Amino acid sequence: MATVISMPQGGNSDTEMLPTNPELSASGADREWPVDTIDIMIGLMTLNNAGSIEAVLKSILEGLRQFFPTASALLLNCDAGSQDGTSGIITRLAAGILPVRTVSNAAGTYANLTREQGFPGRDESIHNFCLTARRLQPKICLIVEGQLRSLSPAWIDHLGRPVYEQGEDYVVPLYRRHRYEGTLATNLLYPLTRALYGKRLRYPSGGAYGLSGKFAGDLITRSTWTGTAAKYSVDSRLATAALAGGYRVCHTYLGTRDQEPTLGTVDLSVLLAQTVGGIFHSMEEYESSWEKVKESSEVPVYGDPESAPDPGPLHTGRMVSGFKQGLRDLLPLWELILSRDTLGQIIALDIQDPEEFRFPPSLWVQTVYDFSLAYHNQTLHREHMLKALTPLYLGRTASFVLETQHGDSAEVDRTVERLCREFELSKSYLVEQWRWRDE
Repeated sequence: MATVISMPQGGNSDTEMLPTNPELSASGADREWPVDTIDIMIGLMTLNNAGSIEAVLKSILEGLRQFFPTASALLLNCDAGSQDGTSGIITRLAAGILPVRTVSNAAGTYANLTREQGFPGRDESIHNFCLTARRLQPKICLIVEGQLRSLSPAWIDHLGRPVYEQGEDYVVPLYRRHRYEGTLATNLLYPLTRALYGKRLRYPSGGAYGLSGKFAGDLITRSTWTGTAAKYSVDSRLATAALAGGYRVCHTYLGTRDQEPTLGTVDLSVLLAQTVGGIFHSMEEYESSWEKVKESSEVPVYGDPESAPDPGPLHTGRMVSGFKQGLRDLLPLWELILSRDTLGQIIALDIQDPEEFRFPPSLWVQTVYDFSLAYHNQTLHREHMLKALTPLYLGRTASFVLETQHGDSAEVDRTVERLCREFELSKSYLVEQWRWRDE
């Protein structure tokens, strides 16, 4: 049985009425912003979610009733330009139960480098949420997306409790995944951010988050929302800001993630450009933070893990073919990006049999670090450079599957851990080359 969190209501009677922000429109009869302190502000990110929003909203309301019954709460519907009446459904269903305010934005105001995972305008919706958090200063901030069909009332507890009871600033979900789901995180995003910032945050993105009011408000002061930084994945930007800024980060288990399909699919090269590009770009902003980190430590993990069924054998032939095709097509670019030693070892992989293909962890680490240095040095057009990483990633992923296909989930975890350690041990190369190129 979950412990009920009792949170104080009310506020300072001398607090002035917050002036109405002309950019923010209130829903319902009461068009003023709250006077009292807000304990929980929930940001519901939507874009044409009329088909799923009722179930999502009911889970939010039930979660607040069960786990935060005495808390003062506000639902902020951050809508990216719905044309199907999504915001109206939210207002109607929440009437008399929970105050609702709507922040609307025209989808795609920020000019992304490429369309990232999720829906157009999602980054601006999160920006608007953080802007409002800075203004209203809630104790707990939750961000959930309107297409999450698997959202249950318990999610509200799992995302909010670590912030309230444990003082965490950034709560990132861990979902029920099979062992080869999320190889971009396990083979690149997690090892790289772990080596850079010293925290073992395994999945830097998730579609639902818990934030302290302070962290949400502080995000607005970062340059992450403007200029080149705004072109990259907002999830990478949030995670990096938390890690580099010294905020308390943690994971929480949420079970299965099931959501309405988004608009179209995202090409792998686009996804790599978005996520990896965000990390590379942040390395310049947070240089003084990551350069001095020499080892990593665990982050708190709340809840109980759930095992996923084994996916069965994965076919790696197309991955290996993609790597070898890249070697033929992109060699001139790789010659500009990679060190001579790294490139020589990669070229030697071409003669391997597809069923015995191996891309050694040490070589993969050297490859990623060389790409980060080329990004920093602006060796060539950054978008082209980031996309040129795709065949190399396919080669490493094929190797990862082949290395672990006869083992169990524990063997997969051990392989990921060895890769992470390789990133950490080789970080001195990155630091030395980074400083040399800055001189």
